[in-house]
Amino acid sequence: MTDTPWHIDDDEFYEIESFRDQLQFLVRYAILAPSSHNRQPWSFRITPEGIEVHADYSRRLPVIDRDDRELLMSVGAAITNLRVAAAHFGFETTVLYESRPEESFPPAFVAVRETCAPDLRLAALFPAIKRRRTNRASFDGTPLQSTPRQALFDLMSEFPQFLRLVMRPDRHRAAELVAAGDRDLMTSEAFRDELSGCMQASTRLTPWIIRRFDVGPLVARHDAELVESSSLLLVVTAPDDRPSLIRAGEVLERALLTITRLGLQYSFMNQPVAVEALRDRLWTLIGSTPPPQLLLRVGYARAPRETAPRRPLESVVR
Repeated sequence: MTDTPWHIDDDEFYEIESFRDQLQFLVRYAILAPSSHNRQPWSFRITPEGIEVHADYSRRLPVIDRDDRELLMSVGAAITNLRVAAAHFGFETTVLYESRPEESFPPAFVAVRETCAPDLRLAALFPAIKRRRTNRASFDGTPLQSTPRQALFDLMSEFPQFLRLVMRPDRHRAAELVAAGDRDLMTSEAFRDELSGCMQASTRLTPWIIRRFDVGPLVARHDAELVESSSLLLVVTAPDDRPSLIRAGEVLERALLTITRLGLQYSFMNQPVAVEALRDRLWTLIGSTPPPQLLLRVGYARAPRETAPRRPLESVVR
């Protein structure tokens, strides 16, 4: 078995005899989920009935994500990958959520059972798990073709409480909110320090510049252009309680895997949500009942080949 997390030989699953080892194999797909600044804030405990999914609060970002909203959505994204892989290999899954707020409790438990009728909609997303990449490049601005547009609209119709569309006439206003968020956040030395510590740059120059200088205006202009170059803007919405944020992360990963399967690219533009006043303005813009939790741009571009580093399996399985 390879030691590189992104390279999984799917056929190895069929050589595994014990249920516990099968569940541990499924976790290999869970850890390929996206997470806020690639913090990978999760761990898993395998039980005879399924998998406890824990939030690893030691990996939180207290300045960038002071309320742990992105941390919990990251955990939800890992749950979706787990369920998609389980469906692909012939299992039925049910997610049970922990409403108690204490950090010592796992926020979710995924019950896993063998079945002859797995969720085919989940299983269809399986090939996208290893292909999914966050693409921070500029998109070409081409309007979505009819098939991917309808597929995303169908997903929004399935999860109307979690997915909202920024209407095309409002795209410029959304870009302004992103730019305003950059200018606001980059004035904070603590924010810049935490951000630079998360960066995975090929050299140390870029993190050093961010740590030492207020680059807010430069970053704001760049990010506004990225928003303007998108074909579609989606907003993930949810109440701020822990179960809702976990579920929002699950829906987010469904959207990302769907986007990947359709040959589209995406990246996160969450600056407006990180600034409370701007979050309120984004909330008004989209007109949803629950508040916005994440802004996502979607479009066409060349797919990146690089994969983000992953923690080894043995470090996240209890």
